[in-house]
Amino acid sequence: MSILCFGEPLMRLATPTHERLDSALNFSISYCGAETVVAVTLAQQGESVIFATKLASNRLGTNALMTLTRYGVDTSRVIRSNDRMGIYFSERGLSIRPSIVTYDRSGTAMANALHTDFDWDHLLNGIEVLFFSGVAPAISEELYTACKEGLAACKGRGIRTVMDLNYRETMWKSRQVAQRKVGSLLSNVDLLVASEDDIIGYEGAQVETEDVFDYCLSWAKGMLADYPLRGVCIVVRNVDRYDFAAIRGAIVTREGSWLSDTQQVSVADISSCGSVFSAAIIHGDRCGWDPQFIVDYATMSSAYKATIYGDYSSATESDIASLLAAGFKPRIRQ
Repeated sequence: MSILCFGEPLMRLATPTHERLDSALNFSISYCGAETVVAVTLAQQGESVIFATKLASNRLGTNALMTLTRYGVDTSRVIRSNDRMGIYFSERGLSIRPSIVTYDRSGTAMANALHTDFDWDHLLNGIEVLFFSGVAPAISEELYTACKEGLAACKGRGIRTVMDLNYRETMWKSRQVAQRKVGSLLSNVDLLVASEDDIIGYEGAQVETEDVFDYCLSWAKGMLADYPLRGVCIVVRNVDRYDFAAIRGAIVTREGSWLSDTQQVSVADISSCGSVFSAAIIHGDRCGWDPQFIVDYATMSSAYKATIYGDYSSATESDIASLLAAGFKPRIRQ
């Protein structure tokens, strides 16, 4: 049985080192996006992964597919079209200067897709878990409908569903619209994953740095009370002006809460750390691990990714497990 990742691969154009977008003369090119990173990371953990999307039929789209295939992701259920490839520009900040991401995804194959383009009877054949992020339903009304239909189809087949909140303010008409639509999806979601940026942005909250983890943990418990979720997983990343990060995760279920120790790392690239966390949660859940080990594993996976430039960590299960064995700290369970 396989995991199906549903979303939009994007071409990432990143400035070298810490150059600003307005002064850059060169970009490094990679193919990523939240669902793409999750798919690749899961494949690197030894999972059978299938990707579903509607993608440009030009050479850029083909290169994106080749990236997925290179990492062992099955792309046989990808639909091609004559629409363009989605792009985003990435400027990595330094010290007091924040990182900046600029999206260019209007008129893409997924933006122009119809919900009827996705035959869920076919897409879900042989699937045990469906993963998507909050970016997918934010792309268009048609994609929101497609996500609703996919979740309903999963429920009827007993397929587990995982959603990464992945809230992007610029992709929604308003925070209220996002909350209404995401809320309607959560009735058929088993596991919700979110980072501190997602949670604070989704709620429009103002939280002091030292209170962020407790706020996110409380939010997770509230979501579990408001929706029929099986669990909520959070990762909180605090990056200081010297590019040192403190990363901590938690799993909240109806049986209890499991908190990881804080992993402190020197950051090379914080992008995609949340997606890597999501993939590790899915992998641990599939393996039937104890919740404490899952959250420890996922947090370490996210921290490890922060030390790697680009979107993929290339870490195997044994890489992360050996790090945990070498530096395991006391567990915390609430």
